[in-house]
This record gives sequence, structure tokens and C-alpha cells, in this order.
Amino acid sequence: MDLKTAAARLGVHYQTAYRWVREGSLSAMKIGPTYEVDPYEIERLLRQRSVPVPPPMRSRVRSWDMHLLRLYDALISGDERMARQVVERLRDGGQETVEICERLVTPALRRIGDAWAEGHVSLVEEHRASAMCTRLLAGISVHPRGRPRGVAVVTTVPGEAHELPGMMASMALRADRWQVHHLGTQVPYDQLAALVRRERATLVVLSVTHTRVQRDALHCADRVRRELGVRALTGRPGATLTDLIHGAKQAAAA
Repeated sequence: MDLKTAAARLGVHYQTAYRWVREGSLSAMKIGPTYEVDPYEIERLLRQRSVPVPPPMRSRVRSWDMHLLRLYDALISGDERMARQVVERLRDGGQETVEICERLVTPALRRIGDAWAEGHVSLVEEHRASAMCTRLLAGISVHPRGRPRGVAVVTTVPGEAHELPGMMASMALRADRWQVHHLGTQVPYDQLAALVRRERATLVVLSVTHTRVQRDALHCADRVRRELGVRALTGRPGATLTDLIHGAKQAAAA
């Protein structure tokens, strides 16, 4: 069977199956421009993925405040090596992606934003810290085994230019076994609608950090529901990733 059919049989996106072929996890033969997969290879991988994997050992964090202070100092000084050590040590200790985002990265960035507003941090330093966090988070994103809960599209409406909250939302959804298409920021509705239809998305998430775009996000979400028949969630300033996961599960069950 071709790779697209094999991906459907495995319950994953085509790009995931293609990555497995490139990594050697899924054996396939390239015939012309396409890959052909033996049905026995599909059954082998399905059996392998059905074997329960014990959860990793999780160490207790004695003080999140201590790790927060270290990350803040590293971000302010531009010490990306130290920032990576802080984040990866917690990841290797079994802390979940959502918890690292909520208890470490988000508070650190909030402190930097407050320091910038008070004139203690320059705009360049604030932008540098955000760029560092983008790279750090990309390194700890997880893709658990199992059939996806659904297909989610994450973006912002025009006027909302902050990308990191949407990136963290995408990471949280992937960690909860959603297949996610993260579109970055400020996507016009017609282009969003076209991709939602093409990817057969079952959920749209609109990240919001400013109250001034809240109304536009709610209007966009309403159009997604009415015109596309797809569930839609909108963020709000101060909302948590835990709130998002809870809302996504409710949407998937409805």
C-alpha cells in the first residue's frame, strides 16, 4: 500500500509516517515518487505501538521559584546555554511540558514583560528572551503515542502578533495527543477556513493576549462554528494551558 494509506491505517498524519520512514522506524520501498509499505510492516508497527510504555520516573521539584529565578537571569543576560540547562533538567526529571510552560516559561516571560513596561529591560532584550524561549520550547515538545484525539489548528486573528502563547498552546495539545497545525499569527479568516477544510480539522484555537483583539477572536470563532461546523476555542489574557486542554477535551467529546 502507498504511504498515505499506511498513515491512515496507523492513525497518524502522512508527514508523521514519512518521518518514521526517514528515521527507519517504518520500513518502506521507494517506487518512483512514492513509498510503498508492506501490510505486514503496518501490523508489526501497530503491535509495537500497542505495547504499554511505563511512565518515566518523575523527580520532585523542591522549588519552582529557584528554577524560575535562574531562567529569568539567563534570559535577561542572553545566556541561552544556561536557560537550556534549566529547562532540560526539569524535562529530564519527568516534568510535563504543560507544567514547564505554566510554572516556568510563562512566569519568566511575564516578569520580563513587566520589567520592560517599567523601563528596566530594553525592547531588544525582551525580544531576545522571547526568541530564546521559542527555541527552548521547540526542544522539549513531545508527540506521545496513540491515536490522535482530533486535528487542531492554532493561530491568531489579525492584530494579535504574539506567537509564543500559540506555540505553547500547540505544544500542550500535541502532548495531549492532538494532531496540530500551528499557523503562527494574524491569519486572515478566508485562509484559515481554507486550511481547516483541507486538513479536515475538528478544532480551531485562537490565541489571545490583548483584550483589544478579544472581540475579533470571538467573532472569528463564531464564524468557524457557523460556516465550517468546527469547534472553536478562544484564549483570553491570563488563561492557562490547563484551561485549554480541558476545553479541548470537552469540545472533542461534544
